[in-house]
Amino acid sequence: MAASLLPTRRWALVMLSCVEVLTATGVMFGWSSLSIALRREGTYAELCDDDRSGCDAQALRLNAVYTAGAFCVPLGGMVWGPLMDVKGAKWTRAVGMCVFSAGCLLFAFADSKTFDAYVPAACLVSIGGMANFLSHFVLAEYFADDHFGLVHSLINCSFDASTVTFTMLELIHREGASTQSLFLAMAALGLAYLALTNETVWAGHLSPPAKKLTSSAEGEGNEDGFGAKSPQYGARLDESGKPFRRQVESRAFIALAVWGLFTVYRTMLVLGSVTEQMLYNADGRDASHAERLVRVFNFLILISVALTPSFGRFIDTHGMAAGLVLVNALGVSTFGLLVTRPDWSLYVAFLAFGCFRAWNYSLMTAYSMGVFGGASFGKVYGIGVGTVSCLAAAAQYPTMAIVLGGSKPNFEGLDWAMLGVGVVMFGFPVFVHSRTVEGKKGGAAAAAAAANAA
Repeated sequence: MAASLLPTRRWALVMLSCVEVLTATGVMFGWSSLSIALRREGTYAELCDDDRSGCDAQALRLNAVYTAGAFCVPLGGMVWGPLMDVKGAKWTRAVGMCVFSAGCLLFAFADSKTFDAYVPAACLVSIGGMANFLSHFVLAEYFADDHFGLVHSLINCSFDASTVTFTMLELIHREGASTQSLFLAMAALGLAYLALTNETVWAGHLSPPAKKLTSSAEGEGNEDGFGAKSPQYGARLDESGKPFRRQVESRAFIALAVWGLFTVYRTMLVLGSVTEQMLYNADGRDASHAERLVRVFNFLILISVALTPSFGRFIDTHGMAAGLVLVNALGVSTFGLLVTRPDWSLYVAFLAFGCFRAWNYSLMTAYSMGVFGGASFGKVYGIGVGTVSCLAAAAQYPTMAIVLGGSKPNFEGLDWAMLGVGVVMFGFPVFVHSRTVEGKKGGAAAAAAAANAA
């Protein structure tokens, strides 16, 4: 049945995947909006003095929930990736939706005074959502001959856009719905996706397609295979075919790990602190103004979703080093603009951050596969990059504790420090460019020597 499935039906499954990823994967990254709804209901308000509607202790406790949820996203990837290889996408999807729904139920019945279950709820939502996210990539294998990259981009774009889910929940909450009813609806949505996990809907596409038989000539030394004769970024940036231990000991991986640590840390920092930054970075800005800016933030960062496929084309045309320069420049611009006062400059910062966040993950995916090969992609990206992402997420809470723990919270110094880190990170594209040029020169010299010998 899968082999004879009409193209229209397959694209309908792609659209279903995008909806599922949008609403039930990385939703915790929209925490800034949900935290507004929780503050409105008085969650952790008991930590404040009686005469205050909000305080640093409340903000810090809410941020701890976000940190736990953000940490569990890459942690979930490290767990589900190997399990999916063994159990398959259908099992991973089904179990993930059960975990996601359980987390939503915990959120629905949590109460900071009598049943403080927000941290485990955030962890379950993130871990279950990550299983749902990874399980959809099996669908891209059915487009291997034509739209493989496009399907990958659509799924990744939907994950980036999943921040809007909590934004919509907050808007509905503002109109009178309770967080309990909203999360009960989210739990029901997860169970609905679980019910869709069947062959009637997916027509065999919950398992990879049968492998095509290839001749020995096609299977050995093919330039499209792993460890190809023409590496993606040149011979000097080719770590494919090596044992995993040697790959993670290489300069290429160490450079990626450092880049991933600081870019993911900056990403987590903005997502987890934007509400507090809007409150504290400008004297005289009231809470309603800050809330409006947070809503604008959550919508503007989604514009990058529409631009992500074009960025993939930019990498193909101009090279990995150019892509790294562009993304890092966006990151530097973000923190340079977050300390400004006018709303219009903050809007530019939000747009720059949205592109920085979305395109950075595309870069790390492309670099991991292009340098280390498809055979090691799961381990290099899932375990290697996943580890530094966990460290980056874990470091976000102590940072907030330091800033909010002062007598007068101020994020400007932190933003300027992150701008300085971004300037130093330009060293990574310089490294990639130099290795790429060296590889091309070496390849040209080898080709000339071979021609002379002939």
